[in-house]
Amino acid sequence: MKNRRWVQCDAEILVPRRREDVLEEELDNETILFDPSSGQIHRLNETATIVWSFCEGDTTTRQIAGQMTQAYEVEFETALDYVEQLIAWLAQSELLKLRATS
Repeated sequence: MKNRRWVQCDAEILVPRRREDVLEEELDNETILFDPSSGQIHRLNETATIVWSFCEGDTTTRQIAGQMTQAYEVEFETALDYVEQLIAWLAQSELLKLRATS
């Protein structure tokens, strides 16, 4: 049985990019994000902050997961699943844009 993937197409690799107008403040290994267009505030924990830092529009979700395996003792598939879930949430919250590569 195949593991559940959050990205709809396994062949598709996503490249997330933070919205430039989102304000961020780092506090004790966490990041507070403020979306000026919606007025919403979001709090990222330490691992989500690391993922957020790689959302500059040049790093793929797979590369971010690779960085997570180096920062934490976690298998690649576990890291990729976490990264994809977080990226999906950030995109749904309209804090970043996604570009697909094949």
